[in-house]
Amino acid sequence: MIDDARLDVLTDEELASRPFDELVVELQQAVQRLEGGSVGLEESIKLYRQGLRLHAACETRLREAELTITELGRRGMAGAEPSAEG
Repeated sequence: MIDDARLDVLTDEELASRPFDELVVELQQAVQRLEGGSVGLEESIKLYRQGLRLHAACETRLREAELTITELGRRGMAGAEPSAEG
């Protein structure tokens, strides 16, 4: 889990390199705190900003995973031998 102070000092690239599951948990926690309504305006703004960064990091990780899967699929198709049935 990334604490709030550490999240503020991480670059977007460092944040996006965190495990995807960790990013999702952090995003869910930020949303729950915002939805709870028990935080003040300044804290809400801070949580919202953090949520935006976490969401962007999750999207980056998902895009990277999609590209990896696409590339693996291409390699698999390129290595597949045509059937010699006839």
